[in-house]
Amino acid sequence: MIHLLIAILCGSLFCIILKLCQKGDTMQAVFVNYLTAVIATFLPQIIRQDIPVNPFAESWIGFSVLQGFFFMAGFLVMSYSIRLSGMALTTAASRASLIVPVICGWLLLAQPAPSWIPVILVVIALLMFSLGDTPVDSDKTKKTSKKSYGGMAFLFVVFLFYGASDFSLKYIQQRVSTQFAGNDTAVDQQLTALAGAIFLMAMLLTLLAILLRSIRQPFRISWRSVGLGVVLGLANLGCTRSVLNGLLALDTGTFYPLYNVGIILVTTLIGLLFFKEKLRPIQYVGLLIAIVAIVLFFKL
Repeated sequence: MIHLLIAILCGSLFCIILKLCQKGDTMQAVFVNYLTAVIATFLPQIIRQDIPVNPFAESWIGFSVLQGFFFMAGFLVMSYSIRLSGMALTTAASRASLIVPVICGWLLLAQPAPSWIPVILVVIALLMFSLGDTPVDSDKTKKTSKKSYGGMAFLFVVFLFYGASDFSLKYIQQRVSTQFAGNDTAVDQQLTALAGAIFLMAMLLTLLAILLRSIRQPFRISWRSVGLGVVLGLANLGCTRSVLNGLLALDTGTFYPLYNVGIILVTTLIGLLFFKEKLRPIQYVGLLIAIVAIVLFFKL
């Protein structure tokens, strides 16, 4: 249970730190986050002089570039969605995206069909999130209307982006597990190298984006963003390790509902209490429906 609690706290830190980065440079924080993850992944192997897998010699290196893009862009999309719609709705949209890899696996990988009740509930929840962001007063300014419709769009982008990222990662992991089936040591080494390669690609793509942006505006180091990026990277690693350890103690059908619902509840409470976010009644109903859908998704 302690691993579950740590995973929820570390997972919640993602949105909290991205919220705090609004006053700094989010892209710098994302870069430092992945730099921290790369160092933590490869440095122990370098110190031990034990690098069993060369990522650049593996067939999945191209997929790691794609997944690195998903990771990098996912953080930036979530950051912008938090700015427009707040932590509560953005977190719920990212967590509800778990239905995307299941549907894609059914359509593309011949996996079992999903339970359609939670899928329908997730769609209803997303509609409620978005309806709550639409302007209802004709006297609203164009600026407010633009922000509201932008919030609607980015909630769906977060949902689709994180869903696509999860499916892509699932596909790569399945290929590796199939290729080295029966050799648990080789599978573990391959997946460790894969994770490090994905972090590395995400870091390099973020650095490229920063360099391209510096053409239009002068580059300045934001030490606030650098510090938050280190914390984000440590939270990223802590969440990953806690999820892996938690799954050893709890079955998937118990762990993941508690994990996803816990993150939604923590970020919602923090958003309401500390960041003074406000939700409309229909959005509260949408949050409740999203939580029910996540639980049903693993129970049906």
